[in-house]
Amino acid sequence: MTMLTTTLRRTTASQRSLALLQSQRRHGGSVSKNKHVENWNNWRGDSEKRFRFNGHFFTYLAAGGIFPFTLYYVLGSDERVRGYMSPA
Repeated sequence: MTMLTTTLRRTTASQRSLALLQSQRRHGGSVSKNKHVENWNNWRGDSEKRFRFNGHFFTYLAAGGIFPFTLYYVLGSDERVRGYMSPA
């Protein structure tokens, strides 16, 4: 008798917890999407289709990345040779 009662209690408890989990659904409600976030997400998803490595891109890459680094390195090496960097 005790075993039957324990088994019934366990199955009833598991059915109750399953019903609670199934009824706990969350819907978006009145949440509206941000237009700018959606546009950015679409742009980010399509970027590999629009990317082309050509002369125009290489010009921007050199002007924005390689040239400033080279200029900084050359000016810094000149300063290091002359010893202007040391405060003493």
